[in-house]
Amino acid sequence: MHTHHLADNLRLLCSYVGNISQCCKKIGINRQQFTKYLNGQSQPSMPSLRKICDYFGVDSEEIFLEPSLFASLLSTKQHAPFPFEPLSASPIGKRYQKQLQSMVDHSAAELERYAGDYYYYYMTPSYDGFVSKGFARIRVDNGIGHSHFYERAEPSQAMLEHAEIGKFVGIVILLGERLQIIDYSVHCQRAVSQTILYGATKGQIDLLSGLTMGIQGTSSRIPFTSRVVFERLGHSTSLREKLKGVGLFAIDEGRLPKPIMDRLQSASNIRNPHIFTAVENYS
Repeated sequence: MHTHHLADNLRLLCSYVGNISQCCKKIGINRQQFTKYLNGQSQPSMPSLRKICDYFGVDSEEIFLEPSLFASLLSTKQHAPFPFEPLSASPIGKRYQKQLQSMVDHSAAELERYAGDYYYYYMTPSYDGFVSKGFARIRVDNGIGHSHFYERAEPSQAMLEHAEIGKFVGIVILLGERLQIIDYSVHCQRAVSQTILYGATKGQIDLLSGLTMGIQGTSSRIPFTSRVVFERLGHSTSLREKLKGVGLFAIDEGRLPKPIMDRLQSASNIRNPHIFTAVENYS
């Protein structure tokens, strides 16, 4: 962890909010102390760091990455605030909000066991003949599951210039022993993706199988679905090192583990050629 990168990255984050005093008020940090963080004169305590990261919507490990890499994970597009409260503005919206809260509350306790880091693999129509290997982090804060996904794109496919590593954030809910993840790209909010994974059938979580559905990243923007496999990782390796493993791998080059390829290429267990299913988790 390189603490000297914090000041540079924090200044970049603040460039999006404009009013530093108002920013400090919302975070709940003294302006004078926050200025010391910006100038590199001191480092925030862990509780203060969590407040800062939660406010800006970044991971506590991301904020210590090299400034160039950190900048590539952020959106460079300014967004106008919502002119209305999208859910609570109508009776039906309030009902949806209540139902969503009920699902989140119901899944919170069981979701904790899935928190951690993963590599995930799926076949994408953007790169014919290749498997995309991404990095995922699932965490649970205050009973709410959050997902952070990172994928590498070829320069010609990147959603923004110098953003070959795309970042996607979302929420995670565990319903009926199925993990359900809904996320969007921080670089380009033109679509949402959904991933559904079988829950772990045994105590130890190694591989999780499921389906992911999204929009092809090219100009054609074709909706597609693919089998996906999540591979559980340990905590000993830094985020920077884990991101080095993200990339595209040719299906026929034999570099990906056989258990993962078997799950990605497994035949549907429903005898209907028009229905696409995922293989269940197995030992």
